[in-house]
Amino acid sequence: MNNAQRTMIHISHLHPLKLVVSPKPKPICHACNIQCGNQSFGCIECRYFLHVTCATSKRCVNHPAHPAHNLTFELTPNYISGKFQCDACGVEGNTFGFRCRDCCYDLHLHCSALPHFVNHPSHSHPLSIVYKNPYPSGTCAICDLCKNYLDPCKWFYLCRSCDFGGHIGCFSPEKPEVLSPGLQAQPTLPSNPQEETQANVLLNTVNSIKQEQLLFAQAKAAQTMMVGSSRLVNSFQWRNNLL
Repeated sequence: MNNAQRTMIHISHLHPLKLVVSPKPKPICHACNIQCGNQSFGCIECRYFLHVTCATSKRCVNHPAHPAHNLTFELTPNYISGKFQCDACGVEGNTFGFRCRDCCYDLHLHCSALPHFVNHPSHSHPLSIVYKNPYPSGTCAICDLCKNYLDPCKWFYLCRSCDFGGHIGCFSPEKPEVLSPGLQAQPTLPSNPQEETQANVLLNTVNSIKQEQLLFAQAKAAQTMMVGSSRLVNSFQWRNNLL
């Protein structure tokens, strides 16, 4: 089976997702709201696409930024607002993410996958990612690339020996196609035609149930309208009799 024919079942979508060359213009990944790369897992019919790495991310990870507990993969934020605030970048998210339910610690999918080390042409040493503020309270930090203010309470890259570093986006633009080691799982692909047939049977069963539910709802609505119309006619007849 070649890559163009590979198919996976993902819990976020009813239909199988196929590994395809991303159409142009490149679609936005449903998992992280970032534009897809050259390849993606997609449902062409529904225009539903995921980065390969977003589609194959693990369901549970132990991240060095929060070593006390495992982070669990979630399709939607488990908050009343329907959003979470990422503890890496501080930006709100309303799509896929990793969460520690005990600590309400949340990460965007792509933030969780940032490389621990980066090399940049502006500096001769590798820079490591910093998860917790290493500076005394009140310290004003500046990004050495863009020269703008750096919030040290958010993740950033730093060469500790030279005190050289800055924003994540300045040193490592968001590229979800590149995951840190250990954060990417293998795609859940049907290994033989029998398994693929079983998956299709399951999907057809779900579709059948949903169709039956829709027909039942339509019949119920029609019945309600008929009852309402009958009561209205009786009301007019009663009024005419009074007159």
